[in-house]
Amino acid sequence: MKMKYRPPYLNFVFAFALILLILPPYGHVIAADCEKAKEIYSHGVKLMNYEDRKAAFQKAVDLCPSYAEAHVNLADALENLGRRGDQYTEKSLSKNNKYLDKAVEHYKKATEINSELFPAHFGLAEVYADQGRYDLAKAACQKALKLQPHDETAENLLTSIEKMLAGETDGLKKVAQIKQKLKESRLDEDFNSMGPEGYTVKDRQSFNNILFEGWSARISPGEPTLQVNEIGAALSSPDLARFSFVVEGHTNTVGGKEENEKLSWERAKSVKQYLMSKYKIDPNRLLTQGFGYARLKYEDRPTDEKNRRVEILFLKQHESQ
Repeated sequence: MKMKYRPPYLNFVFAFALILLILPPYGHVIAADCEKAKEIYSHGVKLMNYEDRKAAFQKAVDLCPSYAEAHVNLADALENLGRRGDQYTEKSLSKNNKYLDKAVEHYKKATEINSELFPAHFGLAEVYADQGRYDLAKAACQKALKLQPHDETAENLLTSIEKMLAGETDGLKKVAQIKQKLKESRLDEDFNSMGPEGYTVKDRQSFNNILFEGWSARISPGEPTLQVNEIGAALSSPDLARFSFVVEGHTNTVGGKEENEKLSWERAKSVKQYLMSKYKIDPNRLLTQGFGYARLKYEDRPTDEKNRRVEILFLKQHESQ
């Protein structure tokens, strides 16, 4: 008997239909994963060690990516790991900074899934403030207060953020201004910022006038060089002898991610080298970090030149040392 012709694509259709009959419905698989994620979450909130909590909540969000509360708790664990006192080395600081950047990622994810979660907005405000991204911190804190008006902790944080914003200025900062800002800052008290082991974070100052030639680590002449000179004179002064410093390099989003990250490290190291050679600052007191455009200060204007900045973290050695 002559077989009827069957187009090849029908074979694929029949095979796909058979697979659908054999496998359980997709929705049931997802529901089961999220139920399992809830079990892991319930276990995770009882854990005391932040590494263990991170592992549990990471497993929960991997199983159920739409689980907003798990993202919040994962972000909280990452935030606490990022703030822990660690050794004063570039490697340890880089590790802690990556934890903080991941915390931002998961707090933001939680707000996207459920915009009514107070802990997600408040946590985001705290990390942004620690990173010196005060405009973003203020906006996140205001959203948190809309959800829980008169929350005392959020109100205090907002007051601290606004104080830090009021202290930020553009243009050339002279030695006296740098020292006065450090003297007036209560960053360690306002944000409970922990530095590396043996140090407390006392201040963070942003300089968006330290410009470089295009895709170069060479500090431009004029105001950029003048600004680095003012920083050098301040950092090398006797009254800051108990301080160590982290020079952070940041970029805007012009160009690729990897090239910007590499460039930000090179520019931070260029500033460090200048301070060492001209102002004889002990290299053990100067660390560098490069962030590329991972920490935009103005997220709504990613290509803005003000995202291309150098920040100085002032770390005071504990008096007992």
